[in-house]
Parts: sequence; structure tokens; C-alpha cells
Amino acid sequence: MLIVIEGISAAGKTTRASQFAPAVVPELVCPAPVGDDAAVGEYWSDRHAERWQAGLALEQAHGTACFDTDPLKIHYAWCLWQTGHGTRARWLATVQATRARLLRREIGFADLIVLLEPDEAQVREQQRQDTRRRRSNFAIHVQLREPLRRWYSMLESLAPGRVVFEGHLQPPVAGGEPREDRYSVALFDAFVDAAQNKAP
Repeated sequence: MLIVIEGISAAGKTTRASQFAPAVVPELVCPAPVGDDAAVGEYWSDRHAERWQAGLALEQAHGTACFDTDPLKIHYAWCLWQTGHGTRARWLATVQATRARLLRREIGFADLIVLLEPDEAQVREQQRQDTRRRRSNFAIHVQLREPLRRWYSMLESLAPGRVVFEGHLQPPVAGGEPREDRYSVALFDAFVDAAQNKAP
């Protein structure tokens, strides 16, 4: 089973994901690429596909693997667009590059997403106390809480039982069985269509 721990910066993702150690794929930390929308989309889809493959290897070894943030990360560019910090074109470039990899089964939908949703005051306090991490662009990331919930609400409406909301208030999750729609192009296309209809 592949499990994702998701939430905005300082929501507690890394701490919650650590329950699955050593079968954890850490959050991606790398410099932002420079280029046009298509090049940036290809760059990020490559990196996220690499994380997906790492998760599959850990699942093979341990039965359950956990991602610290969703490897199918087309939500990030969408949330930036929704809050005025990105563009529809940049999101669609990421979508197109990711769909091509989904067709080749190089990336897919995790079986379960646990969405951590502490309120802004809690997140800011956790960010203040965590002196080990720089958390660049934290002010922008705080604004992504509401669109992130909308994003995963759309996914849950299309694939019921996949998302655990208010995950920070729920007990730790256990392993389970993989879902049959990990590589569903129909689900991906329906999800993208729903997201486009939620334009700001």
C-alpha cells in the first residue's frame, strides 16, 4: 500500500510520516528550475516520477510505504494559481507532463492520502519552534490551506475512500490493500476537468 501524508508547510507531515520509517520517501528538496512552462512541467514531473518509483521499491520491501507529500504533485501549481501566485498555463504544463508519465505507469495515485489540516495559528507556531528548517516561501504556503482542501475534496468525490481529512486529529493510519485505480487515466482526466472548473 502507498500512503501519502499531505498538508501545507509546518503542518506536521514529516513527523507523521516517520511512523512508517524506514519505508518513507522524504519530501523533495531541490532548486526550482528555470525555463518556460513546458520545461518546468517536465522537470517537476521527472522528479515526482522518481519519488513514485522509490515508493514502489519501499512498498515491495516493506508492504507499505509512505510519501512525505504527494508524488502526484500537480496540486501545488494548481493551488498557486488559485491564490494568485501562479498561472493556469504553468499548472496545465505540469498536468500534461504528468499525464504522459501516468500512461507509462511511471507515476500514479497513492492508495490513501492523509491530509493534515491544523489551523493557521498552529502552523505558525510549529514553524516558529522548528529552527532546523528554513521553510522558504512560508508566507505563501500558509495561503494554500483552503485550496489544498478543495483539491483533495475533488479527488475524494471522484474516488471515495481515498482521502482522510483532518488527519492531524486522527489516529495514525495502518497499512491496507492497494487500490485498482492507481494508474487510472480516466480518473486523472476527470480530476483535471473538475479542477479546471474550480478556476479562481
